[in-house]
Amino acid sequence: MSIPKEPVFPLEEFEARQARVRAAMEEREIDTLIVHSAPNIYYLCGHNSLNLWDYQCLVLPPDGRPFMVLWDFEGGRFEASSAGAGVETFKIGADPVEATKKALDKHGLVKGTIGIEIEGRYLSPLQYSELLDALEGANVVNGSRLVDMVRNVKTAREIALLRKVAAANDRAMEVGIAAVREGVLDSEVAAVVAHSLIGSGSLAFSIHPIIAAGYRAGMPHNTNIGKRIERGETVFLEFSPTLQWYNTPLMRTVSVGPPSDKVRDFADLARSTLEAMLEKIGPGVPASEVAETGEASIARVRSEIMFHGLFGYPVGIGMPPTWVEESGFFIVTDNHRPLPAGMVFHIPMTLRLNGQLGVGMSYTVLVTETGNEPLSKLPLELRVVD
Repeated sequence: MSIPKEPVFPLEEFEARQARVRAAMEEREIDTLIVHSAPNIYYLCGHNSLNLWDYQCLVLPPDGRPFMVLWDFEGGRFEASSAGAGVETFKIGADPVEATKKALDKHGLVKGTIGIEIEGRYLSPLQYSELLDALEGANVVNGSRLVDMVRNVKTAREIALLRKVAAANDRAMEVGIAAVREGVLDSEVAAVVAHSLIGSGSLAFSIHPIIAAGYRAGMPHNTNIGKRIERGETVFLEFSPTLQWYNTPLMRTVSVGPPSDKVRDFADLARSTLEAMLEKIGPGVPASEVAETGEASIARVRSEIMFHGLFGYPVGIGMPPTWVEESGFFIVTDNHRPLPAGMVFHIPMTLRLNGQLGVGMSYTVLVTETGNEPLSKLPLELRVVD
């Protein structure tokens, strides 16, 4: 009995993606590309699994069908999820690098110029060194970010899915905000948020839902620890469902009781800064100009707050531990590349007094042919509960 197929997109979608990556390979004079990034493998052939720790790769030759090199224990997931790719498996205990070399030999690909993704988190330094030795005779070059740059521009099917993700996230944010009140544990808020996200179809969390109250809202990357929410605190919420491994992060802030003048000022500034950047974002606009707009907006508090200078980062496919895509195309003041239509960015505006308080708002934004589209429909506002 065959395993039912579960591909998120039809075969022609993956074939079109493979063709675009091959065009990028040709521009960089790469004959064969070995892809180790799990999100990039998913992008090119649909294969996905919760197993993000064992060795796997996808080989994209100059023509013909790509194939994966995969532990045979994962064969069922490959059969269920993949489209447009073959597979070469290895047994438990086998050397995966040796298995990769054998598969490349079998397909006559240990020749010409081979690109390998060497800058990501999915190939260890030891494995890379062993792979270099195994591919002696070929010209091995850095193939990092090649697939990621193609992935930057989303297809029509991806955009349709991202709109569904954003709608689910809006619902979860409303649920989370409604759960915030004096005396409630931050973990209780996280629980109702997680229930909503999973109920909407989230496969996992690329980043665990962030619920940070009081002084913890004044530090980045905090989540629930069972802290009791107190009157006068702000509660920072940031999360996304991961629907078919796609994400549209969103952050909002709740004030428990009337906000202080400082919190109100930060909320107004976060909103006006986001609005100014949204007015700027559009196709052909240099990313640096958007970042400079943000910098100018927060200049009066820049020396007071803790801020990373990152005014936007690309999102779409995201697998644990992050929803940030790895192309490196950030909205920062030293990135002068123009924004292309079809890119999707998370635009986070966080104003924090380190270890004291924090206010954050964000949108995930699609760059369109005529401007931009915030995928969330929630207003930019500080929510007050009493």
